Amino acid sequence: MKEQVAALDFGSSKVALAVGKRAGAGIRIVGYYDAPSAGIECGEIDNDFKVAEVVRQLVEQAEKELGEKITEASVGLSGRVLHRKEQTSTVKRKNANLSIMEPEVQQIIRSQYDTNVGEGEAVFEAVPQRFSTEDRIGITKDELIGMIGAEVEAEFVLFSGRKAILDRRLRVLEECGLKPYKAILAPVASARAVLTAREMENGVALVDIGKGTTEVAIIKDYIVRHAAVIPFGGEAITTDIKTDTGITRQWAENIKILQGRSCEEYAIENRKLVLKDENNNVDFEVDLMLLTRIIEARMSEIFDAVAYVIGQSGYDNRIPSGVVITGDTSHLDNILQLAGSLLGRKVRLAAPQSSITDDSSEYAFDVYASTAVGLVLESLDPKLSNSIAYDQDLPKQPVEQPAEPEPAPPQPVKRGGFFGGRKGGKKKEDDEPGLFEEWFGTVKKEYLSTDNSA
Repeated sequence: MKEQVAALDFGSSKVALAVGKRAGAGIRIVGYYDAPSAGIECGEIDNDFKVAEVVRQLVEQAEKELGEKITEASVGLSGRVLHRKEQTSTVKRKNANLSIMEPEVQQIIRSQYDTNVGEGEAVFEAVPQRFSTEDRIGITKDELIGMIGAEVEAEFVLFSGRKAILDRRLRVLEECGLKPYKAILAPVASARAVLTAREMENGVALVDIGKGTTEVAIIKDYIVRHAAVIPFGGEAITTDIKTDTGITRQWAENIKILQGRSCEEYAIENRKLVLKDENNNVDFEVDLMLLTRIIEARMSEIFDAVAYVIGQSGYDNRIPSGVVITGDTSHLDNILQLAGSLLGRKVRLAAPQSSITDDSSEYAFDVYASTAVGLVLESLDPKLSNSIAYDQDLPKQPVEQPAEPEPAPPQPVKRGGFFGGRKGGKKKEDDEPGLFEEWFGTVKKEYLSTDNSA
């Protein structure tokens, strides 16, 4: 059992390194460090050299402050597209009278990571939904352990993405002299960091709004039921502000962070934001009402996409705990009011709090740290992830795989948001097609054609 682990979150806005160790009954984040990303777009590494340079700097800083050598790290997995597939596997046991124990269950789970999910694709997370034996049907992993039987049937949801996403992360670790420990799906890590036990048991949707992507995970009974990546986030807002006002990208990012509001209802009328250059001369003026309208329109697109993901998951009416929002872009004022209006359910903003000890690094309690902190938690004390450690040597056990079913044709989708109308953001008539419509078309073509039934 590991006592300490480091974890790297490769985000579009930053690379974050968190180091945690066991502390009594909890986990303490002893160090949290981050630096602006270079060479990462929408969670995918496109310049190994630049990313490795950032990682080296973070590791050197952590080693200097903590006085310990870092030799391995867990990594978070994200990207522009995440596919979902349901699969049932049957294992015929050699001795039906022996009790089923944890190592045997882990063998069954590990075998799913070898599933062929398409050329150039890899399984990022294999999540057992339920198990069955001759005596019991639809039981949990904990209920299965200790039982006997001639065979075990396991129903899985496999989340997969481009294999290159994982390969390039491992390559960066190698270039920095680090060994990989675990590779964990980023939205699963974020969920572990910020959700309460009650939310994970009763049913909840976690929404992590980052710079380049928005990640969604639906958890119920401590099991990941659904996950998706929406390939746009806070950067889309910055781009819109720059385009619609004519200011620089840096100014657009700064005023989004410092003055951004998500609801026109709460905007200040007849007020302008005066931008000055380094010589204190007026460089530009931005109307605050216009700024709010721009932000509201694009945040509304994000929540339209979130609502769509929840609807497609099959858990639309099974998440009584509502929606929990975290991530780099969740700091915008009035974001909860907008989300509640568009999603039609209770919403709260969350950062790592009760999941780590009170004496953890102060930086670990911020929404910016959710994924990195969750990676540490799931590495040391997994509750949601079934990722197998790279140094764990489990003998493989034959698993009977069913024949691939013919994919079901896409079902008609009940459209909302910009397709129907809403209380929230307003879209200008002369706008180009929104990011939601563009993403919806891609999802309808590539995502709905896979097995996505709940």
